[in-house]
Amino acid sequence: MSVSGDSLLDSVADPALAYTEAISVGGRSEQLLRRACLAIPLLMAVISAVIMLVHRHLVHTGVPLPHDDVCFANNINFLWHLHELTRSDSWGPMLVVRDWLAAHPGGDAYDHFFFALGIKFQYPLSSLLAIRWLPFDGDTAIQVLDSLDIAAWITVAVGMVLLNRELARLVRLPAAPDGGSSRFWLAAATVIATFCFFPLIRAVYLGQIQIFLDAIFVFACYALVRGRSAPAGLLIGLSALVKPQMALFLIWGALRRDRPFVGAMAACLAVGYALSASLYGWAWPLAYLRVLAFIDRRGESLYANQSVNGLLNHMLGNGPDLVWDRWRFAPYDPPVHYLTLLSMVMLVVAGLWGARTATTRLSAVASLMVAALCFTASSPVAWEHHYGILLPLFSLLFLSLPADPRPAFGRWSLLCVTFALSANTLSPVNVLAATPFAFLQSYIFFAALGALALVFLCRRDLGWAARV
Repeated sequence: MSVSGDSLLDSVADPALAYTEAISVGGRSEQLLRRACLAIPLLMAVISAVIMLVHRHLVHTGVPLPHDDVCFANNINFLWHLHELTRSDSWGPMLVVRDWLAAHPGGDAYDHFFFALGIKFQYPLSSLLAIRWLPFDGDTAIQVLDSLDIAAWITVAVGMVLLNRELARLVRLPAAPDGGSSRFWLAAATVIATFCFFPLIRAVYLGQIQIFLDAIFVFACYALVRGRSAPAGLLIGLSALVKPQMALFLIWGALRRDRPFVGAMAACLAVGYALSASLYGWAWPLAYLRVLAFIDRRGESLYANQSVNGLLNHMLGNGPDLVWDRWRFAPYDPPVHYLTLLSMVMLVVAGLWGARTATTRLSAVASLMVAALCFTASSPVAWEHHYGILLPLFSLLFLSLPADPRPAFGRWSLLCVTFALSANTLSPVNVLAATPFAFLQSYIFFAALGALALVFLCRRDLGWAARV
């Protein structure tokens, strides 16, 4: 709960009132945290159980289910199969390209793999620096990297606990006398939310480098909330070496006139590019721009693409919706292309809009989270697992809303709905493919828009109305 200037004056004028309010708010906050510890896993279990029961009923009644793995997947099932450690969504293409470049110095990996063979290697070559020195290949390398995905997921949980402790200091009234108990429940709710959050589960399940980017982003938020702009910029720079749209944070930092952030990020990008250029040639970014242009014109039609491009492709039936085509993108469609470009511009502008006015530490970290979400959603291809960056924003919104839900019932309801939509896979909506209701397949994208709307509603609580 944020503190207005009037409440601060009242607290100073009447210490007894301040003490009473602190106890009241601390008690309500702890109660909310306890409820979250129960509600988050319970909701996940109920949704998953309902999906499994419906699937079992349809199987017993003999109903044909050609896409049962797509229409009846659930969080519990994904968690159950994490131990297999044979997923290679990111690692497979990255290792193949790494080994090919080692055998063909100076070769054009994008021309060979992306355009000639149709392999969807969509990362900048600077991303290969992360696995360049891995002394393994084949299945052994994939197993090692999948194990590191688990470690990165645990790191996300640790980072979220640290981040939320700092955020709580910024947005709460003075803690209740039993602050140790409140800190415990805050940590417990944070860990539970992290391990029940579908985009993170999905990233680990697929064998994705995205879980490392999520960990990097959490610690970038933590650095910024501690007032350390340079480490935050360095971490965002590392992320941009893998995910090029994160380079937009250079503009974000420049708008805020945050020289340490921009300097550290620019230095990281320069060193990363120089190192990758020395290994793979100085011209690889030009070849990579061809790949980005190709993807921008087409996008992906699979249900898991949670972007404007995916939404339009779902609604128009432009390409396969339920079947992953590893060799092809969505067919080119001019209206989809131009509306995708328009949405990209709008979301990028939205992400940069509040940067200049984010003059408090709280609003700065809120702006960082909003920008990351907007830059992610603006991409023509924003997979479900890309929305792991939503978790820190949900934590900030949870902590910044008043501890008493009654005066802010609408905002609390929006927070609960958007979190539930993004934290759980609602796979049965995929039966709506090729129907007028196919737009419901983009529920994570709609949840992201809802989170942005909630930030706007809470902008005063997040410090955007303040000046320092």
